[in-house]
Amino acid sequence: MRAVPDLVEPAFRVLAGARDAKAFHPRGRWFDGTVTVTFDPGLPLPVGVTEVSGRLSKGVGTPGGLPDVLGLAFRLPGPWDVLLSTCVARVLPRPARTWTSARYGSITPFRWRDRLVWLAAVPDHRRPCSASLAGLPAELGFTLEIGAPWRPVGRLVVRPQDVDRDLPALDPIRHRPPGLDLAPAALARARERAYRGSRRGRSPDPVTAPEE
Repeated sequence: MRAVPDLVEPAFRVLAGARDAKAFHPRGRWFDGTVTVTFDPGLPLPVGVTEVSGRLSKGVGTPGGLPDVLGLAFRLPGPWDVLLSTCVARVLPRPARTWTSARYGSITPFRWRDRLVWLAAVPDHRRPCSASLAGLPAELGFTLEIGAPWRPVGRLVVRPQDVDRDLPALDPIRHRPPGLDLAPAALARARERAYRGSRRGRSPDPVTAPEE
């Protein structure tokens, strides 16, 4: 029986090449911030206050303040790259009209200590703003939650930067703690091929071009 050809990596390579940018989340702004966790949260999040760097981004890359599936990504020590997107019902990506009008979730669960756990970031308040990268406020705060059932486990505060910075690529496939797996396994393998295709399709150096 002939193997089914892998179309995921070539498709993402072509899309990234056509855009000369990441296949998804091509537009974004880096941020500095902190993650604060005060107890063992049921995921390998560091307890205490941890300095992080990350990126706020638009999934499709719609111009200006037009709605998009918005991304929130940051690197924890380890490294562990956490990528969240605006979503509904945990597993469905959802276009958002503003940076504070929807919860950000991992979409797929993590498998940790034989349990499936989702991670989410809930904006503190719905201050007036659009989905524009240029119009991001000076600071955004989020409550970190895990589920299900959902319960708060910490805080994330981000401060968007005005200039581009050379930061390591954000890649949740390559950068995750030992023993933490992405579930289901078949989707994780497809996601790995998609990231590889996106990296290979664009011209910037993948060491300094963040991947989401």
